[in-house]
Amino acid sequence: MSKKTQKDREINQDRIWSYIQNYAAESFSGAKPRLDFLVRQMNRKTVSPCPCVLNIGAGDGYLERVIQQRGWSSYALDPDESTIRRLIKEGIKGYRGYVEEMPFVDEKFDFVIASEVLEHLTDEERHQGIREISRVLKPGGWFIGTVPYRENLSANEVVCPKCGEIFHRWGHKKSFDLRAIRDELAVLLYVSDIRRTAFVSFRERGFFEKIRGIFRVIMAKAGMEIAIPSIYFAAKKP
Repeated sequence: MSKKTQKDREINQDRIWSYIQNYAAESFSGAKPRLDFLVRQMNRKTVSPCPCVLNIGAGDGYLERVIQQRGWSSYALDPDESTIRRLIKEGIKGYRGYVEEMPFVDEKFDFVIASEVLEHLTDEERHQGIREISRVLKPGGWFIGTVPYRENLSANEVVCPKCGEIFHRWGHKKSFDLRAIRDELAVLLYVSDIRRTAFVSFRERGFFEKIRGIFRVIMAKAGMEIAIPSIYFAAKKP
């Protein structure tokens, strides 16, 4: 990564996520249904009693903890040093770094997870990141994740009152549809599953709330914006 690209990334990404992960971790509470869904997908695909799992972008560490509680080998990669230190204290194998140049040996992981991550990367970063993901996956290993579906990036642009820079409030740089994400993954991986969906938890919900949740999933599968749909993908290394 060039010095200019690294500098731009530190301004537009690292500072945003360092603040959220260290001072606004409650922002990740809504991600639990999505992450639980990904754990269920891994459980259906694994052939090992103790798969080795790498999560890219740690957030508040919820996914890493769930993986660890299942007795699986839990790894995290994140740019924020404070986040990684907290995870290491919990016994999770945390590493500071970026998806474009991961500090792992070839063919190490059964699963690599990137949930709501790829949309934060430039085209160059994302293409190199997918190459790195393919490199660290074992043959037959899975790359599983999510991205927002057809996000209107300009709708979330804000301006810094201090410097006047206009930026996406979550640092998103790419809007995906089904074809776009499939084409990028298919360069190196076999795309087994790709679909629009929404992630809803039905635990401890009343009857009418469950009906609303089902309706939201149906709307998301149809690609309706009111449901805030996501794309789920699962791609296998040959």
